[in-house]
Amino acid sequence: MSTGHPYVKNEKFRETCPISLYDVAAVETWLEDLARRGYRPVGFTGAQVELLPDEPRESRFRLQPLQRRKETLNPERVEAYRVMGWQLVGQLGPFWVWRCDDPAAPELDTDPVVQGEGYRYLKRRMARSLIWTSLLLAVFVGVCILNWFIVSAPLLNAVEDALPGYWLCAVPLSILGLIQIVLNVRNMRGLWRTLTAGVPLTRPRPYRRGQIFGGAAYLLMCLFYAMCFVGMGLSYGTGPHFTWSAEEDGSPKQEVRYVDLRALDGAQNVEYFRIRTKCQELAPRMYWVDQTAPWHEGAERRPRAATAYYEMLTEGLAAELAEELLAEQPGFLAWVPGTAEPVPASALDGFWWTETRYEDGDTIQYAVARLGRRVLAVGYTGPTDLRTETAYLASLLME
Repeated sequence: MSTGHPYVKNEKFRETCPISLYDVAAVETWLEDLARRGYRPVGFTGAQVELLPDEPRESRFRLQPLQRRKETLNPERVEAYRVMGWQLVGQLGPFWVWRCDDPAAPELDTDPVVQGEGYRYLKRRMARSLIWTSLLLAVFVGVCILNWFIVSAPLLNAVEDALPGYWLCAVPLSILGLIQIVLNVRNMRGLWRTLTAGVPLTRPRPYRRGQIFGGAAYLLMCLFYAMCFVGMGLSYGTGPHFTWSAEEDGSPKQEVRYVDLRALDGAQNVEYFRIRTKCQELAPRMYWVDQTAPWHEGAERRPRAATAYYEMLTEGLAAELAEELLAEQPGFLAWVPGTAEPVPASALDGFWWTETRYEDGDTIQYAVARLGRRVLAVGYTGPTDLRTETAYLASLLME
């Protein structure tokens, strides 16, 4: 066993083919590089190659397309190739893979036109695969779009419920899937045109860019599916989800934006029941703070301020979120959706306010304020009229 080899001798392991199988010359070059590095391909499972540590050597690998869906190799063909110096390694996707360690052995295919004729079945198979892959991609994108329109508050749900990074995976994954379809079509068309024109394949063929692309797509796919499973298992009940604490010594950290009862109506001895934060690609900063103060004399309810603060990626997203907050009741705020009316406020880009009166005479106010990319929603029970505090609310939304 050669020194410095990272694997135990005779210990089989697998590696996924990092490039499109339809880029035949690149796949052959990749297999030859594996042999050159001391890895011997001994079989295939799907798009994975089974490897054994071996002495580094120069080898040639050639891919030949299957002629039908479940083709069985003729033993005479295998024997004829063996006499020529070629051994069958296995089936990689729609290809038979052959290996030769003898540099003097002749090539398997010497006539590109005849070689190209062998790809007729593969062209039909790829066309069917292309249709199914395109349909699956269209269904995936369609479900995402449909869900966006069906859900009553899609943006609010996206920023509150989605696992951070979900959309950063979903969108690039859809784009990479489309690019992969285009690349497969281009590779097959290029292969067909090259061979039928009588031009042999050029080897070795660079594959590093395809390797990086395939690795990125595989990583994104794994992350996306992991996020889907995590999201389905942990996002039940009222939001927000996937948040973490933003408190320090029982109080909000200095950077937290929220309506403070001490500043709003001079309350003392306030208590906090929730101080949470979250970062998400559509909303880089979010805070949720629930605060109460001791009873006022003669009041039936303790003063309370439940604040939700959102710093959105763009002003357009902030405007859309403000509309959804007015049409959809957040889980921790008690008010009647659709009742808030716009109130003039020179310090803000938008301010909406409503009030609900209880049978005992107490009231709860609900307000949504927007300034640039920032939106604040607050449910408040107390003596102060929020319509007179627009300057204070604007100060919470400034840079």
